Amino acid sequence: MNKKNRRGVFKAFTACTLSAFMLLSSGCGSKSGNPNADEDGTIYVIGKQQLSFWDDVKKGAEDAGKELGYNVVYSVASGDNDYSTQGDDIQKAIKEKAKAIVIAPNGKTELNDALKRAEDSGIKIVYINSRAEYNDALTLVRCSDTESGSLAARSAVKLLEKDDPELKGLKNVAIIGHTAATAEDRISGFINTFTSLAEDGIVNMNAKENNAEKTKSAQVEAYKKSIILGAQCAKRDKAKEEALKILEAHQGEISVMYGTNTNTTLGICDAVSSMDLQDDILVIGFNSDAEELGYIKTHVLDGTVIQNPYMIGYVGVRFAKKAIAGENLPTRLETGALFVDADNISNDYVQLMLYPDKAGEIANGGEG
Repeated sequence: MNKKNRRGVFKAFTACTLSAFMLLSSGCGSKSGNPNADEDGTIYVIGKQQLSFWDDVKKGAEDAGKELGYNVVYSVASGDNDYSTQGDDIQKAIKEKAKAIVIAPNGKTELNDALKRAEDSGIKIVYINSRAEYNDALTLVRCSDTESGSLAARSAVKLLEKDDPELKGLKNVAIIGHTAATAEDRISGFINTFTSLAEDGIVNMNAKENNAEKTKSAQVEAYKKSIILGAQCAKRDKAKEEALKILEAHQGEISVMYGTNTNTTLGICDAVSSMDLQDDILVIGFNSDAEELGYIKTHVLDGTVIQNPYMIGYVGVRFAKKAIAGENLPTRLETGALFVDADNISNDYVQLMLYPDKAGEIANGGEG
């Protein structure tokens, strides 16, 4: 597979829900605040880890707080498996009598007791990005991890088909997941979609009609066997080590590598770049960290699934305000995902997703 000659894969995929866009368009840029809101109210927003994704969540949350007249206190854990820091932040919210907590929990059960104490103190709980097994939170605002994994798989196949329409040269597909609960859905969404493509007839097989079903079945089984699941990694350097281990164990036998978050994506890119394999291996990532975007520009990363972190933070705080007011909330709101590659990264809509704080500049024809 020669990626140097690959061009024009497909146009931007837009998946933001209408409801979320209506929320965003209801005055997102206003800084004046709502004079009728509770000026003394505090909403805690607790993120997962220190990455640019969570910087954008913070921007969205703070903009919503300014509009609504609430004080937004933002904090973030050191990594996506650090639930201890998040537990401490929940305790701070209780001590300071916050009205609501908007949280992306890093643990499935580890935060349950702290969340219950918060609710028992009258604090409203809103999940963003992920959820814990504490089921009394009022809503979940997120990008669907399963659909995002599926989008990654569909995009990978489209890219592969540009050079090999029948996918005859497909070898192994390696996946390195992160340690948070979201990884499971991003992996299953990818695998289920990737392995179903042959069954759905997307692969053009030159088989005689009486052998077509047998050939198709064999292709599906071959796809399943081609997938290599690496160890889950919380840190970028560990993801690089895991990627190098896979590449060295399967020299010349890897067609695709997929990372399920920023750290795993960057670790894969580091490994592929260090072995000068960027022209031979299709790399699909997740999220929109500045270094990931840099790897797109150098053609190490072929594309990445981006969420809408600004929207997640913004809607999370708006929903928290509604919960405080006793209004009904949907049990879940999906904010959509987008696949970004070198061909669409300069599109205005993609730039708005990547740089929400530069919305005015982009709208006026700036570089973003």
